[in-house]
Amino acid sequence: MELAFLGVAGVVAAFVPPSFHAPGYPLDLSGSGSRVAVVTSECSVRVGSFGRPAATVRPPAPCRDPEASVATDGVWLGRDAIVVQTIDSPSPHGDTYGIWTGPIPRGPLHQVGSDWGWTDSDVPGGYGCAWSVASGGGVVAMAKTPNALAVVHGNDTKPVCPAGPTTTIRLIGTSPSSFAVRGSWSVLATDGKRVALERLDANADSTGELALFAPSGKRLSTPTVAAATIKAAVRAWLTPDGIVVATRRGVVTPRWSVREGGDVAVGYGRVLYLKGRTLHVRRIRGGPDRPLATLPSSEALIAASSFGVAIATGSETTSVYRIPWRTIDRVLPR
Repeated sequence: MELAFLGVAGVVAAFVPPSFHAPGYPLDLSGSGSRVAVVTSECSVRVGSFGRPAATVRPPAPCRDPEASVATDGVWLGRDAIVVQTIDSPSPHGDTYGIWTGPIPRGPLHQVGSDWGWTDSDVPGGYGCAWSVASGGGVVAMAKTPNALAVVHGNDTKPVCPAGPTTTIRLIGTSPSSFAVRGSWSVLATDGKRVALERLDANADSTGELALFAPSGKRLSTPTVAAATIKAAVRAWLTPDGIVVATRRGVVTPRWSVREGGDVAVGYGRVLYLKGRTLHVRRIRGGPDRPLATLPSSEALIAASSFGVAIATGSETTSVYRIPWRTIDRVLPR
């Protein structure tokens, strides 16, 4: 399988072979510096530096149980560490999650906190505290949050692991390694120097309030973003040009927004997003929107870092491609 690049006029400009592979179909992708990490349905965790062989991270303990139905469905890559989320879904009646972290490129990974999840076989159906995680600027930020999964999927009327008077934000890759904020908050984004948090209400739903903090815990000036956008946020990026928010309906930047139905990545002043099978690129500050590549699937994942943009796609096997910034700049000149 190869990837077709598009020129400004939609003409195929080049074909690029995959840089490395992983077993299973891709569930999440993350970039940091010159590295990219991909996790798959087969509990595979691979870290690659383009131009060098990819390393296989020793999988989390649940992945090594031959009787378990476990996948790795979340990954956040920092400068020197990786954070991975596991999901065990033995039936439609419940899910169990776990957060694991360790050094790159090969681990090993150890669990942070305990499992959390839901089941419709017990009352209450929720158990354990959930985690919110974000990465950027070589740093991974994470916070323990109330678990509302059984409110959404089961029979519970309120979250388990209810919020306390403060939320502790744990930081991997910077100093100090944690700070506390009064109230209940979820981690939304970090650029290594700032952490964006969204406030949660008593039901663990976003209130739409956004706040920025330094790693020291000092509250910083916060950009104005519509509460509806923060409530709908799936992921966000802190950039010198402002905060970029991806929702299930599209991308919202300080200057423009676009509806799309696929994955989103942000890096070096650019937003990359999928619309169908077409990968688009546009500058955060505005300007033309350009088609960059036609992908094998609309369900591909993308991540941006110093290497350019990485693309993960596949079914039984994941293929990871790279488009360097110099190629992107030929489509979207400075």
